[in-house]
Amino acid sequence: PDSTLEEDFFVRTADKLVPVEVKARNGRAKSLRTLVASKKYDDIAFGVKFAHANVGADEETGIVTFPHFCLFKLREYLKTRE
Repeated sequence: PDSTLEEDFFVRTADKLVPVEVKARNGRAKSLRTLVASKKYDDIAFGVKFAHANVGADEETGIVTFPHFCLFKLREYLKTRE
């Protein structure tokens, strides 16, 4: 059920809603994966995870990962996805 989903925050672009999760380690992002995969939320096409990890993109799950220190670049990154 959706009542167990929790997300750190969302960012709205002109046509997308982007869920953003911040992890202390590079752990699984169950809620983020569920939101991106769900057909229930048409305006969510991908998610962003900030973690103690390298940059990466998982085409299968639709999750892009960035190291914590790149958080200040989120707005710039989202502009490239429009």
